Amino acid sequence: MQSDLFFTCYNKLTSNLIQSKASLWRMGKAIPEDSETNLQSHTPVATSLPLENIFEVDGDATIKKVLWDPKKALTGFVSIHDYALNVWSFADQFASSKLLNTFEFPSTSGPLTTGAWNPHQSEIAVGKDVSISGWDIKSQSQTFNINEAHSVMVRALDFNPNKPNQIASAGDDCKVRFWDLRNTTESIKEISDHTHWIWAVGYNRFYDQLFLSSGSDYQVNLQSIVSISSATFQYNDYDDNKSEDEYKEIISKPTDGLVRTYDQHEDSVYSVAWSAHDPWVFCSLSHDGRAVINRVPREEKYKIIL
Repeated sequence: MQSDLFFTCYNKLTSNLIQSKASLWRMGKAIPEDSETNLQSHTPVATSLPLENIFEVDGDATIKKVLWDPKKALTGFVSIHDYALNVWSFADQFASSKLLNTFEFPSTSGPLTTGAWNPHQSEIAVGKDVSISGWDIKSQSQTFNINEAHSVMVRALDFNPNKPNQIASAGDDCKVRFWDLRNTTESIKEISDHTHWIWAVGYNRFYDQLFLSSGSDYQVNLQSIVSISSATFQYNDYDDNKSEDEYKEIISKPTDGLVRTYDQHEDSVYSVAWSAHDPWVFCSLSHDGRAVINRVPREEKYKIIL
């Protein structure tokens, strides 16, 4: 994976029309500003980060989101539009992109709202109004459908990176729901600790019992969902043969519930992301441009690793 490449989605004014576009960028090495002066004075050095705009994704359709190939093959990406999914491949060593195929959706039930790429197979999940559906990129066939996944609009999706067939969804009903794609009759877990629309959700890529959500209530919530995670803790089993010390150890293990609420933002929190290198660090971004970096509480970390 090339960590110096990233996409941005943005609004662009063209001929008095506002269009939502996407561009691929490359980050250069950080350059210290006034490095000679700062070296002599031993003061903290401000840095600038040069950015190279490699290409803008073709087309006039509104781009809401861009999804990288999660298998780290860097062979392609998917763009989500109002009524279509476009599958692209990179060309000329990332200098351009080529449209491979398009999934078109009817406009009768409202536009697509969000999407997520399944890290376990070539499948894209999309939210459309109150429903969620999955689509196989290679066969262009539908893989699953969850009608009325939420009572109002679905705004966020994320696949469990460590447990196949599990996906989380959230929306304007202020709820997070977890689904087993082998049986979508009802959700396997529901969380209701936000007081307004939920814009983003995210599984921890190292420890999927840690889960983030953020919303228009200006909050970021860190949850423990160990009971449906890939972790093997059995902390509720009663056994007469266990000693007092063994039970103390069981009690200290993680349990389901809200770990902590982070309220450093003063506007709607539109995005959350876990660090790709440190499993205990995450970032949140709000509408006012404020990015906040936090750590998992030490006591929760020790419950997991000890």
